[in-house]
Amino acid sequence: MAGLHNVRSEIQSSVSQNSMASEIADALDGLFTIEHFKKFQAYSKSYVALHCKPTRNVADALLLDREVLALGVNVSDIQVRTLHVAQEIINNSSGRLDQKFMIIIHADKGGDEKLRTWGREQGYKVVPIFRAKAGALPTSETLRRVLAQDLFTQDPFSLTGPVLADSEFFGRRNSALETLRQLQSGRILSLFGIRKIGKTSLINRVVNLAREAGSPKIAMIDCSVEGFNKLNAAEALKAVAKVCKLAANRGYAHISDAVKRSDHELVPVFDDLWSQPNPAPLAIIFDEVDYVTPASPTKPHWQKDFNLFWREFRVVYQEAQRMGFPLSILVSGVSSQAFRVESFDGIENSVLHFVPEGYLAPFARDASKAMIKDLCKRCGLVLNDSDQEKIAQTCGDFPYWIRMAGSYIHRAVEIKGRPRNLEAEVVEKLLSEFVEAEGADAAKVALEDLRRKSPEPVLLLEHAASVPQITLAEGKLLVRYGLASLISGSVTVTSAMIREGLRSLTEQSVLIEKKSQPEQEASATLTLASEEWAEELAVLNRRRNLVERKLREFIHFALKLSTTKGENWVDKVLKSLPERQRTELSPLSGEALLNKLFWKDLAAIIGKHWTTFESTLGDKRRFETAMDLVNDRPDAHAKPVDAADIALYRRELTWLEDKLA
Repeated sequence: MAGLHNVRSEIQSSVSQNSMASEIADALDGLFTIEHFKKFQAYSKSYVALHCKPTRNVADALLLDREVLALGVNVSDIQVRTLHVAQEIINNSSGRLDQKFMIIIHADKGGDEKLRTWGREQGYKVVPIFRAKAGALPTSETLRRVLAQDLFTQDPFSLTGPVLADSEFFGRRNSALETLRQLQSGRILSLFGIRKIGKTSLINRVVNLAREAGSPKIAMIDCSVEGFNKLNAAEALKAVAKVCKLAANRGYAHISDAVKRSDHELVPVFDDLWSQPNPAPLAIIFDEVDYVTPASPTKPHWQKDFNLFWREFRVVYQEAQRMGFPLSILVSGVSSQAFRVESFDGIENSVLHFVPEGYLAPFARDASKAMIKDLCKRCGLVLNDSDQEKIAQTCGDFPYWIRMAGSYIHRAVEIKGRPRNLEAEVVEKLLSEFVEAEGADAAKVALEDLRRKSPEPVLLLEHAASVPQITLAEGKLLVRYGLASLISGSVTVTSAMIREGLRSLTEQSVLIEKKSQPEQEASATLTLASEEWAEELAVLNRRRNLVERKLREFIHFALKLSTTKGENWVDKVLKSLPERQRTELSPLSGEALLNKLFWKDLAAIIGKHWTTFESTLGDKRRFETAMDLVNDRPDAHAKPVDAADIALYRRELTWLEDKLA
């Protein structure tokens, strides 16, 4: 201990003798401790390098388990070689320094953005700190704000698509291992559950584990691929045979590989598999199976072909058992109805009791709270156990919904002052706002999708939500889907998101009944075109409406405040509009007038009186770009929507929300 104390004393003494190093150490006090210091020359420039050990809170928030490099160089024109110097120090640290995180102190007024850009290009998280040449670092408090802005701005809750990274996979590690073990043993499994409950994420995890273990080999049948679901029963069975043969040779194959190949390239029979000596276990995974059931949203021919396909496939599976071939099956989708009914048109259901009725449940409550705690730490927020419980219950323990709620809270809480403990009343208020602004729509879309594929659970949910509780015998299906909770032997709908989503769905159903047939057909076209991104589109649309409302309030407040005596702020609004529109709206009062104006009108008013709004909105070109992109709504076109569309729309909408906050 005495030796360690002496070493630290020597480090502190060395640091104190260098003005820049001393300032850095003082500024980082409370966030990092200095474990090593040195001065050196590189590229004819003088550098100071410090090894900074993060405090426990910072380490947890940033997922750091190593020290961080802080590199200082007193130059007014920072060059990319500074990152090369930092990289060399990190590479020579024998694993002591974090490979992807660094702090750069510099004297270049435009250096912050350059360093961030170079860092992104090279895969680093760079936190730049400006220190004027021959000047001093910002005060400790100012630096904390700068660091908080850099460290905690990123939204750790936001995740588009299935979970891929190991650090993002919460709550179901044991489930993935157990699923893998059963597939290795030749079992037939099923994973049914509503949209966004995490089925594809779990399957991806199982596939990765199978690849690492080398067993079983995986034939992935994504039934949403049009090249597959457009096939009839016999053609689909041939495609399955092809992908199985590819998987047996490669270790993994996807249905999209098989549908591109002709029958001459691969013998489309399963016999080739049985004839292999000492065959490795093979797992066939049918994901998005709803696309090839009688409730298929795109291909009605599966109303007849479903039973035929599975009857023939069942024969194949039974032959594999007789031949001693280790074959397992995993079926994943939203609705279990096609696998539960006894017959189709008087013909026995070929998969009744063949595919078991298994469901992917929401997270266990402790797993939900662990995820909330972990992700909150990453963005510098600390919630007590009771508030973690409240978020989990509001979201029904659905991991994607929990991420949505956490993202809403993260965006609503100011970065300044983090890390910080959130007060219970703040959490409760933000949760309530989240359910209204985003949560109800996300739940509605999921329930609407379930009702389209299987009306039974949604009808049962409507009944359960109208009474305090129902019996387990009556509500067993709701518990399996995670739409209700089993409490003291009775079934109760406890999630505020599910209740509000159901209410919104019921209101929508009443409105749809009043629509004309052409409108219903147009609505159906949009639903099918955008189905993959339905939740995101619904949430973004609600957020856009809220921003539009805030823009009206902002215009009212800003113009009224800037209007001099004898002027009327309403005249400023009218002068910004085309003559015809101005004539029509001039008799209205100010508030009524604004309520008649929409996105393009509001953008025109702000552009016309930019000097009034500039202090809040900043860059006019940036504002115009955001308004144009958000106005081009991805949900307003009957065309496919991809991740890039959603990400761009979300980015611009978030920018507007931040400015109006």
